[in-house]
Amino acid sequence: MTIALAAVFGLLIGSFLTVVVDRVPRGASIVQPGSACGNCGLRLGPLDLVPVVSWLALRGKCRQCHTSIGVEPLVLEVSTSALFGLTAWHFGASWLTPAFCVLMAGLVSLSWIDLKTQRLPREITYTTAALGAPLLVVAALVDHEPKRVLLMLLGAAIALALMAAIYALSRGGLGDGDVRLSPLLGGYLGWLNPGLAPVGLFFGFLLGAVVGVVMMALRRAGRRTALPFGPFLAAGTVVAVFVGQDYIDFILAR
Repeated sequence: MTIALAAVFGLLIGSFLTVVVDRVPRGASIVQPGSACGNCGLRLGPLDLVPVVSWLALRGKCRQCHTSIGVEPLVLEVSTSALFGLTAWHFGASWLTPAFCVLMAGLVSLSWIDLKTQRLPREITYTTAALGAPLLVVAALVDHEPKRVLLMLLGAAIALALMAAIYALSRGGLGDGDVRLSPLLGGYLGWLNPGLAPVGLFFGFLLGAVVGVVMMALRRAGRRTALPFGPFLAAGTVVAVFVGQDYIDFILAR
């Protein structure tokens, strides 16, 4: 039941993220005005905003002018729902589930924006931290493990120190938005285990390297082609959340 509820809630949050990823990069309000077709200006009603169902029923087109609205709503809704459901499966009915769902929502929106604009808006990074940190503190207190708060801060410091060093060595190859994002990722991973902070970054850089090599092999990118790195950091963090501890245990057992 917890997994199903989380997945449904993820669909609703994913629908809201379609507004976030469109308006935040433009500096527009995410509250007003209401959602509307970008072509004809049709104000979208409740039936136009039912996650997934509305998109499928309208075949991805505006109800009035039939202009394509693209796959963005479908991708954001389904991916957020899947991550929320996976989070609930992993953490169960605990305060960690809503805490990490906040992280997942933030990572989905940041990744999409970075892919489209090569920017990681600080507003989303800071809002995710402001919403997620108190939930992590509550989870630590409910579990009678207040030391987790210190571990969270340690993880954030580790991630920030590593990314700041990489930023300095990269000489412009890494964006400052990636550095700002790192304490958020490290804080979440640090709550679980500070050792996961470098593991999450490692997974992110590994994924980025693999994709870069593949794109060069397919001649979709050259050595100097700039790739948005936020999605790789996000993916590395997600992998670390769910299997990072298994990876550490495997390495230590060798």
